[in-house]
Amino acid sequence: MLVNSFDTKFSKTAEKYENLDNSFVSLLKKKKSFNRIFTSVVTNKKVSEEVILRSDITGQVLNSVISREASSKQNLYYMGDVFKRDLVTSQIKQFREHGIEIINQLDSKSFLLTTDLLIEYLNSVLKKNFCFVFTDPKLSNQNSFILDKKSSKNDTSKFIKIFSIKNKKVPFVTNNEKNFFSKDYHREIFFYVYSDLSKKVLAQGGGYKYKKNNKVLNGFGFSCNIDNWVELI
Repeated sequence: MLVNSFDTKFSKTAEKYENLDNSFVSLLKKKKSFNRIFTSVVTNKKVSEEVILRSDITGQVLNSVISREASSKQNLYYMGDVFKRDLVTSQIKQFREHGIEIINQLDSKSFLLTTDLLIEYLNSVLKKNFCFVFTDPKLSNQNSFILDKKSSKNDTSKFIKIFSIKNKKVPFVTNNEKNFFSKDYHREIFFYVYSDLSKKVLAQGGGYKYKKNNKVLNGFGFSCNIDNWVELI
């Protein structure tokens, strides 16, 4: 009985992951302009005594693009696993991640395509139980300038205005906490998404400028923590 109950419990969870994978692939295939990119779990080329596991797929995707000398306009999507240290237990935990990268294209159009795709994905799974939170990834102090929508010089304010006009029914707020969730390569605007049903972050993304080997890639993208989605469906 123990084995049967164990199998039943986790087969239902596995089915949720599979359904989300299929939903994500169907969404991106429908757009036709996106190609899937596959990345390995190990980030270092040499398998040594201490294997390095990836904690950020975006960097790995961009490294792959640069290494293939493919710096032209590209729309990419991925599904994979990341490994992050738990802040409480310090143990390495595995998480499932879905994401897209729109590389070297006009910022405003890339931003809208990124947020539109994420909203469509969220609506297909969670309906309307979510909220966007916008911030400036380069915020250096507790300054409240990102809240000033009248500012004509602030890129973050411009993107927030674009979002609010295009998505009048999608709830959003702003956050001026320093470096909240963002990486060193993020620029102009950063966002994350919460659900009304959970305190966990469901997705995060924004603009970036990524440099390596004297090459630069600009783009927009998002990533979703699918483990947190599974808890809500």
